[in-house]
Amino acid sequence: MSVKHDLSNSYYHKTANPFDPHPFLEGDIQADVCIIGAGLTGMNAAIELRKKGLSVVVLEAQHIAFGGSGRNGGQCLVGYCLGLRDVDDAYGREWGKQLWDLSVESVDIVRDRISEFDIDCDFQPGYIELALNASQEEELKSWFALKQGDYQYPSAQWWDAEKVSEVANTERYLGGLFDSNSGHLHTLNYTLGLAKAARSLGARVFENSPVKQIKKGKVNEVITDKGRVSASQVLLACNAYLDGLDRRAQSKVLPVASYIAVTEPLGERMPITNRMAMSDLNNCIDYYRPTADGRLLFGGVNHPFNGEYKDSQERLRQRMLKVFPQLDDIKMEYHWGGMFAVTRSYMPEIAHLGNDIYTAHGYTGHGVGLTNIAGRVVAEAMAGQAGRFDVFSRIKQKWIPTPEVLRKPALAMAIWKAQLEDKLSK
Repeated sequence: MSVKHDLSNSYYHKTANPFDPHPFLEGDIQADVCIIGAGLTGMNAAIELRKKGLSVVVLEAQHIAFGGSGRNGGQCLVGYCLGLRDVDDAYGREWGKQLWDLSVESVDIVRDRISEFDIDCDFQPGYIELALNASQEEELKSWFALKQGDYQYPSAQWWDAEKVSEVANTERYLGGLFDSNSGHLHTLNYTLGLAKAARSLGARVFENSPVKQIKKGKVNEVITDKGRVSASQVLLACNAYLDGLDRRAQSKVLPVASYIAVTEPLGERMPITNRMAMSDLNNCIDYYRPTADGRLLFGGVNHPFNGEYKDSQERLRQRMLKVFPQLDDIKMEYHWGGMFAVTRSYMPEIAHLGNDIYTAHGYTGHGVGLTNIAGRVVAEAMAGQAGRFDVFSRIKQKWIPTPEVLRKPALAMAIWKAQLEDKLSK
C-alpha cells in the first residue's frame, strides 16, 4: 500500500479553524519572488519577504498545508535531528553555536507569530527527550552539560526516572532532558494562521495550481496548467512533496512515510500532568503529546517502502501501551499518515541552487520549528543579506539517488538498520 493522502480521519482537519479557500492561478502575473509550496516554509518566507517590501506569489498544488505542515506531530522544538554533541563535533563549537542559536530563534519566531497575528493554535510549552537505556541516558546528560555550559541555554533541566514518573505516569524511561522553551501546537491551525497573515500583508496565494515547469533565465518563469508567474527569485518550499520538480534539490532529501493516531478524550486519565510533549531517543522514535481537548496524540510508525501496514493504527496503540499500559482500554479515534523529508546529514538543506532559485527542506522531523528560521534567512538572502543564510548553506549535503527504483531499497535498508540498532541498544 502507498502512504495515505486521505485526511478524512485526521484529527487536525476535524478540528481546523475556518479558512476561506484561495483561487487557482489563471493567466500570467509577475512578482519579485515566487514560492512553490504553501506550507510552513512557504508561508514563513512569504511573511518575511512582504515585510521587506518584496512582492510575493505562492503556488500550492493542493491546498494550504496539504503536506507535512498539516499532518505532523506538532512538536515545536529547539535543535535538530542530529544530536547536539554530533552537531558540535561535525561543525565545530563556533559554527555549532551559531546553528543552535538559530534553532532557538525558530521557536521565538513561533511565539512572535502567534502574538502578532493572533493565531489560535493551542501552543503549549514544555518538551522532554527520554532515555530508554544507559547509553541514551549518558548521551542526554552530555547534551545537558553542553546546554548549561557553552550554549548558555537556561531552559534545560535534567529529570531522573522518579521525576519523569511523577509528571508523566510512566515507568519506561531512565530519565530525560526537559526543555521548558520548546513546546507543541496544532500544526494545521498554525499554518493556516501563517497563510492568513501572509495574505493580510499582501502576498498572493493560489491553491490547486501545481507547477509543471520552471524555465530558468534572467527572469524565471514558473508555469502551471493555466498560468505563469514571472519572478526574478524562486523558493522551492515543497519538502517531501517535490515530485521531480528540481532534480538537484530532490537528490538531497528522501521522503519517509510516518503515521499518527489520536485517542478518544481521556479526561482525568490523561497521564501527562504538565501537558508537555514527549519523545524517546531511539532511531525509530515514539513521539506523543496531549491535545488541547484532552486526547493523546501518538506517532512513530514508519514503513520501509513508504507504504502503510494494514494494522498501522493498532501498531501505534500497542506502542502507546508500552509507555502507558494503564490506557489498555482506550480507543484510537483518529489515524492518518504523511511524508516528511530527511537528509543524510540529519540537518536541513537551506541552499541556493543558482539562477536565483533557493530551496529550504529536509528538516528531518524538526520542521515545525526550523521552517520559521528557514523562511527568515531565505528572505534575508533574497533581500541581499546572506550572512545567516550561509550558516545553513555551508552544510554539505550528501547525494541521495533520485530514481524511484533506487530510492525504495535505500529507504528500506535505512529503516531496517535503524530498527536493528534500536533493538541491539536495549
